[in-house]
Amino acid sequence: MNSGALRLISGVGSKGPACFLLETDGKRLLLDIGEGPPPGKFPDVAGLPPVDAVILSHGHKDHVGGLTLLPELGNPPVYATEPVARTLPKTVAARRLPIGGETDVLGIAVETGRNGHAPGGIWLHFRGGGGFLYTGDICMESLLYEYDPPARAAATALIDCSYGDYQKPLAECWRILAQFVGRGPLLLPTPANGRGPEIALELMRHGFDDIHVDDAMRNALQRLAGSDQVSLRTGLRDEIERLVQIVKPIDGAQGVMLAGSADGASGATAKLLGQCEDKAEVTILFTGYVNPNTPAERLTKNGRAQTMRWNVHPRLADTIELAKSVQARTVVPAFCDRAQLPALTSALAPAHVTMNRLVEI
Repeated sequence: MNSGALRLISGVGSKGPACFLLETDGKRLLLDIGEGPPPGKFPDVAGLPPVDAVILSHGHKDHVGGLTLLPELGNPPVYATEPVARTLPKTVAARRLPIGGETDVLGIAVETGRNGHAPGGIWLHFRGGGGFLYTGDICMESLLYEYDPPARAAATALIDCSYGDYQKPLAECWRILAQFVGRGPLLLPTPANGRGPEIALELMRHGFDDIHVDDAMRNALQRLAGSDQVSLRTGLRDEIERLVQIVKPIDGAQGVMLAGSADGASGATAKLLGQCEDKAEVTILFTGYVNPNTPAERLTKNGRAQTMRWNVHPRLADTIELAKSVQARTVVPAFCDRAQLPALTSALAPAHVTMNRLVEI
């Protein structure tokens, strides 16, 4: 990869849809193109020149929800791993990326590895020159999804810093969640292709089997035991198969109920919130980012629902270790507010930390 530029279209300086333009070797590669947060927010691609390819890091809406904008970008080919490609609109015939290994995109050498965040999710390393690493969303702590540490040097690294300077480990998250389990019906709005199966697995491991899931979650668990098992940590398939047998359909307010969407705006959660909001005996607990202009925001603001964090992004210590391991000279912190910049600048020194819209690489 010769010298080039990274244009931060969206996803740096504030919460927003992921969208970054990598210009190198005479090609324009768009890294992710999401929708939200909040719902309905898309990257501003007006005025961009046609791009040569769109490369997707994983299948969450804030990274792929903007594929409707492809005509504005010249209808470029889309690259994704097999598990992610299966979830895309039928109109998108994605070219395959390996979940781990080396390939090329339009003649540009690319290495991928599992991101520890979602089925089929990957980070991407573009070789040549000093190297460029795009992590997408990553998690080094996941109990369910495997994380492959990038091994190649990357002079410039665009790193998931969603949690800023947050430091609490995943074990602390379980300690907090455990306080809610077994005290009456508990509704956990969670994404089926993310932390939902991981939380269900941890419940089972702690001897709790009164677990109820929606159809999307059951289907996700079945895929993890089958076609998506490549994203699992080693040796988990038997546990996932057991979990598939343990979980029950949601039929009234009972046990722990895991359903999507995570913000309550759609899916089974939207229906369940309508049924449970006025039932004081049902605890409603959101475990991720509270999306603006959603039922999650309304219910937490009026005190009906509670919130906690279940780690699915890097802690500050993880970010520091990653930046050091790839010998990053420039770090672009993604998916966090600009207010985090001073803390990240100090923590990641001597690397240059920037949120400038144009970064030379």
